[in-house]
Amino acid sequence: MVVFFNFLKLYATKRNIIIGILLIVLFNVLLLPEFSKLFFKCSIDINSILDLKFSYTITEAYFLIENLRENGRNTYKLTLLLIDFPYALMYGFVYAFIIIKLLNRTTLKRFYYLSVAPFLISWFDVLENSGIILMLSKYPTKLNVICNLTSIFTSLKWIFAAITFLIIISLFINLMYLKALKKN
Repeated sequence: MVVFFNFLKLYATKRNIIIGILLIVLFNVLLLPEFSKLFFKCSIDINSILDLKFSYTITEAYFLIENLRENGRNTYKLTLLLIDFPYALMYGFVYAFIIIKLLNRTTLKRFYYLSVAPFLISWFDVLENSGIILMLSKYPTKLNVICNLTSIFTSLKWIFAAITFLIIISLFINLMYLKALKKN
């Protein structure tokens, strides 16, 4: 684990963080919303995307999956595989880099383990994507246990996203406080 944290510290540079933030914006503004239109001539209604919900029931999930129709289900599957999996890995590293960089500039360096939180978002995102792909692939067969687990993974992803956001905001506030103290 120490080797991993040393790796994060080594690559948590301002340059890598800026490039990462630009890539996150690119993914959110262009690739995620436009991928299906650009490559598959199929538009997926944002309300049909399970990843964007906090949780869902079996009935809700399969209602959305059914309404996608075959072309929409295939497009959703490919979007998860080609866009969302790499995106999950990328944002995990970028947010961890931000946390490490902020920790190194504060008096809280000993809390380096907080940089694990973004990887928990990524982990649950990958599990969620895997579950959704499985449900889409096996449709019309309903995989109730997989659906319930996938909904839990979705909720855990959003919970760790909120925790990561709070960590970053708290570290930023701590950094601003330290800067204010130095001025006085």
